Amino acid sequence: LAANLDRMAQAWPGERLRPHVKAHKCTELARHQRGRGHPGSTCATIREAEGMAAAGLGQDLLLANEVLDASRLGALVAAGARVTVAVDSPATVHAAQRAGLREVPIDVNVGLPRCGCSPDDAGSLAALARAAGLEVRGVMGYEGHTMLVSDRADRGRQVADSMALLERAHDAVGGPVRSAGGTGSWDLNTSATELQAGSYALMDTAYAALGLPFGPALSILATVISVNP
Repeated sequence: LAANLDRMAQAWPGERLRPHVKAHKCTELARHQRGRGHPGSTCATIREAEGMAAAGLGQDLLLANEVLDASRLGALVAAGARVTVAVDSPATVHAAQRAGLREVPIDVNVGLPRCGCSPDDAGSLAALARAAGLEVRGVMGYEGHTMLVSDRADRGRQVADSMALLERAHDAVGGPVRSAGGTGSWDLNTSATELQAGSYALMDTAYAALGLPFGPALSILATVISVNP
């Protein structure tokens, strides 16, 4: 674990890495990542954000999924946490506004058709968010469809194609942040200002097949114990 965290921190120091806690869902491991100098964290669910804030790790949380009811996130902000929530539609912009949130990134579909607006719609959505009183920190896009492409050169080409879409959206949106990437693109994504990698910390067999320089951080030792009757 320590070697994995150190290696990623060397490549993506400080604010350039926003570790994704969905990979381990453990505030103690998140504390180790914070100790490597990464002030922000990425969450997949509201519950993860609540858990991080309750553990004193709510200084800069990004919920990298859209929600239509952000009231629980608003409660975290009211209690002193800094929470940024992804938006990709007028409905999610208005949800953030109603909840009293202050900061959003525009989530852009960069090839994984799960969520995110079209790059062509990012500028108008950013204008809507600003008109609603929200600060637009920049753009976000996850090239998740590229993460496990086995051929490194092909993976690199697909990552570059995805980031070209994100950069185009960023030109229209503005803001300091281009949040993207993951463990599979950790050394290929040259566009992101912050990387949302998470699996690198503990690793798994799928990523291990790519030959990445991170090792499994958990080993299971099976011990057979004989008990006399």
